[in-house]
Amino acid sequence: MSQEQTSSQFSLLEDDASAPPVLQWIWPAMICALAYALYNIFIKKGSDHIHPVFGGVLLQVVAACLGALLLLCLVIYNKYIDENEDELDEVLDVPKEGILWSCLAGLAVGMAEMISFYVMSTGVPAVQAIPVIIGGSVLFGSLLGVMMLGEYMGVQGWLGVCFLVCGIVLVSTDPGVILH
Repeated sequence: MSQEQTSSQFSLLEDDASAPPVLQWIWPAMICALAYALYNIFIKKGSDHIHPVFGGVLLQVVAACLGALLLLCLVIYNKYIDENEDELDEVLDVPKEGILWSCLAGLAVGMAEMISFYVMSTGVPAVQAIPVIIGGSVLFGSLLGVMMLGEYMGVQGWLGVCFLVCGIVLVSTDPGVILH
């Protein structure tokens, strides 16, 4: 590891003081986790009744409509209610880089949705598939955060990732019993 990489990792440690307090973001994050859990349960419920590609596309259309509605509300609020033209310009003036990364994220989530429909349609129980998919996402997100974003994770974080991998192995190999 070069001295420059080492110093940039240590500078990330020093910047931890500027991170928001946990109580500021934990509840929205938990609500997001609940939304992801519902998303996965709904995919499991629908996967036996719809082709994975059509299910993924339909899911994306509904999500796009919701997003468009929220954007419209934001524009109307800033233009007519709050009359804050600066914030409206900030919402609508998107640099090319933001568009590129949003499109790439859309491609990734589109693939994930269709593959998730496929996995669920194979008959694997949701109590196995969802933890493996979401836990795997945490694993890959941690690795990619370090490799692609240059972020740093300490021993405690890597220990958590190791526990997560152990959990994925345990959940994926649990024979389970359907209770209904």
